[in-house]
Amino acid sequence: MGRPLNKRFFGTPTNAGAEIKVQFHNGAGSVNGWIVKQLGSKKFRCTDGTETKDCFLVDKLTGAIAAGEMSITVKDDAGAAKQVIKIAGRKVTLDTGESIAWNMSESAADGAVEMEEAGGYPVISVTAMVAGVEYIIVTTGNTVWNDFGGSGAPVVGEIFVANNAGTGTGTVRIAPDDFEGDE
Repeated sequence: MGRPLNKRFFGTPTNAGAEIKVQFHNGAGSVNGWIVKQLGSKKFRCTDGTETKDCFLVDKLTGAIAAGEMSITVKDDAGAAKQVIKIAGRKVTLDTGESIAWNMSESAADGAVEMEEAGGYPVISVTAMVAGVEYIIVTTGNTVWNDFGGSGAPVVGEIFVANNAGTGTGTVRIAPDDFEGDE
């Protein structure tokens, strides 16, 4: 397996934000999540806090993540999003074939790619949403999402801008400042 990842980069996201964010298929669709355990150089156990799946790392910046797949996106010093095709304790191999150091730093001059953090945003009830804030659905509950900014057929992982506080039993978290679209 090579040099495995340090376990401090796994687990439930924290405000410190040192856990690696992944995109994976949770059985229902592609969702944001984090790594629970490394099973091989390209195989990981991932979760979104609800579903846990064993997934293989694939190169998919766009397109649907299929069952059994996951992806990791990083940002290079020029601000471009790149896909990780292999990850080790200190280096990643990118979709360009380049092997480069990785870290959690936002520095644009450190010669390393920035790994996106999985956490930092607590789960809240839809009743606590604030108009104009971008949220990601954690659980759908019995909330009628299209009344508050979401789609009529919501799915866990959907991102939307709230037009007011919601009602019902659904939960959300503030959508992270994903850098995949910052190019």
